[in-house]
Amino acid sequence: MSDTRSSEKEPWGYRWRSSTFFILGCITIALFAETFLYDFIVPILPYILEQRNGVDPDDIQKLTYQILTVYGVVLVFSGPFIGQWADKAKTRRTPLIISLAVSIVGTVILAASTHLYGVFIGRILQAIGGTGAWIVGMATIRDSIDAKDIGKAFGFALGCSNMGALAGPVLSGLLLEYSGYWMTWTSVLLVLALDIVMRCIMVEKKKAQPEFVKDTDGCRYPVGEPREDSALLSDSSVESYDATERPHDKKQPDLSTIEFYKLVLSQRGVIIGLSASVVYASMLASYSTTIPAHVKIAFGWGSGPTGILFAAMQAPAIVMSPLCGWLRDVVGTRKPATAGYAILAILLFLLGAADQEQFPWAASRESMIATYVVAVVGIGLATDLTSSVAICEITCAIDDLETKQPGALGNGGAYSRCYSLTNVSYSLGLTIGSFLSGYLTDSISYFFMNCAFAITCVITSVVAFTMLHDRAPEPKENSDSDEA
Repeated sequence: MSDTRSSEKEPWGYRWRSSTFFILGCITIALFAETFLYDFIVPILPYILEQRNGVDPDDIQKLTYQILTVYGVVLVFSGPFIGQWADKAKTRRTPLIISLAVSIVGTVILAASTHLYGVFIGRILQAIGGTGAWIVGMATIRDSIDAKDIGKAFGFALGCSNMGALAGPVLSGLLLEYSGYWMTWTSVLLVLALDIVMRCIMVEKKKAQPEFVKDTDGCRYPVGEPREDSALLSDSSVESYDATERPHDKKQPDLSTIEFYKLVLSQRGVIIGLSASVVYASMLASYSTTIPAHVKIAFGWGSGPTGILFAAMQAPAIVMSPLCGWLRDVVGTRKPATAGYAILAILLFLLGAADQEQFPWAASRESMIATYVVAVVGIGLATDLTSSVAICEITCAIDDLETKQPGALGNGGAYSRCYSLTNVSYSLGLTIGSFLSGYLTDSISYFFMNCAFAITCVITSVVAFTMLHDRAPEPKENSDSDEA
């Protein structure tokens, strides 16, 4: 009879719809779409401003900076609110679909705008939708993936995210030139629409499979299923773990927003992880802010060679992300982060010193270029050692708190709210890195700017070595349900 009841509850095709592969595919497409959308606009923004909105060419540079900055500001301030809302929702499905829908609305407004305010409104909606998709997507991965594989899963997701960042500006420029304006935007809308369809099909694994709990006799029972000692007229809507109620089974009062973040931020690993995320994002922002201008001045390169250089930096990250994720699953975050930031310190020094004549590798133009390219490719290889530190540390901290104090973080879960902190730290790092790298380059030269960032990496490496732990996210006590 239980088999009949289970089959009646199963949605159509739930085995493949709730499979790890399908869930990870849905989320990675969402992350790809959002990073694709973020960078997609950069090459075509001058066309949008001048040709469609009548902006004076002299004002395009200033407005471009303002539009890109607005996106980052919205990310910082909207993240915690979106995380709070997502954790209160009954499932991850609704917040993610709404986030993707908001991205579509923002994209349509931006693409169709012939007034400047429409460009800003569209970009703000894109930022809100992108923030929601990223936060809810990461929380869905954590809900659905075994703890022993969480590093690989996050690594794969971030690798696909890097692919979006790499493909966005390349495709937008090519499509605008060869296919026209509206065909350019159609490609983005199709990707977002595809992900909404996939998310509607997807069944969250934690909802698709019954949870099992242990009774006092050591036997495992499905939650909500009748047992020998169950009352004949028991209310099926009531979830009972035992005939005798335990104190920690009672519904805990939800923490206020301030109390919640105070508790989470009191964990040392969370603070170190978020700090590392700020440094990581600052490094990324410094590259996009300073490399194009520097290679134009130092080597006379135009947009073509510069684009190839960025591809050489980002392509290794696509391959390295899953490998570094696997490494974090095995040894934790301390050793990869320590090694990654130490290596980056050396490479950043070489990046700035490549054309400095006091060094032997600057004897000829060819050796300067070779040194610079090697440093760029090396940065692409080493960067992924420093990624995901905040996500992994926050995941460990949440799991520890829930294990020691069940329900301490509220009854709706905590992953969305906590992962919103990584979104805030990342956005803050992008803003700081862009400003500092540009300011220091103008003030003290490109070489000394990179030296300053190299010193920051050395400090971060030491902090990671002394403050982080050799651990990976642990499986939850009740996550051992049978695999479908």
